[in-house]
Amino acid sequence: MRFGVINWASIVPVALSLVSFVSVQSTEAATTHHKHCAMKKHCSMNKKCCPKSSKCVSHGKGKDIVQTAMADGSFKTLVADLKAAGLVCTLEGKGPFTVFAPDDAAFAKQGKATSTEKEKLAKVLKYHVVAGKHSAADLANMRSITTLEGESLMLDNKDGKEIVDGAIVTKGDIECSNGVIHVIDMVLSPERGK
Repeated sequence: MRFGVINWASIVPVALSLVSFVSVQSTEAATTHHKHCAMKKHCSMNKKCCPKSSKCVSHGKGKDIVQTAMADGSFKTLVADLKAAGLVCTLEGKGPFTVFAPDDAAFAKQGKATSTEKEKLAKVLKYHVVAGKHSAADLANMRSITTLEGESLMLDNKDGKEIVDGAIVTKGDIECSNGVIHVIDMVLSPERGK
């Protein structure tokens, strides 16, 4: 068996090109990751910290829950509260989630601010969110459902209307890329049933 002389002059540029290509790909992946996480400190894409970012974005097709609520225009208070509680990235995440969303009229009926303390506000808002995508038809066959807050919402159907912990679903099945929104006519409270 005969081996030829290795021509290092032709191998070195190829090796350097390969190293350069891998380096560029890694840099582009990191940049893309930070573009995907632009709202809070945690990225909904893979839960890594993005401290320099200012907005998380959806990774699915169509609008996610937060984008849908913002585009609707009747959930300004809810969106502001989600931001204050640090829950925007959660609801922009993969999900799926079911959100029982009080509109601005429901917050106005409440007459007082939900809470100024971040933990209390987060607890109240998580009481409006359920893991999984549950349509109005699904809910009609259920008596209760557990929220992200940990407590259960009582479900009922009266005169063809879905009732969620005493609130009436005024508009159901608003499809989002990461779940569904059901509009309710009052703000729910985890302490209400106690």
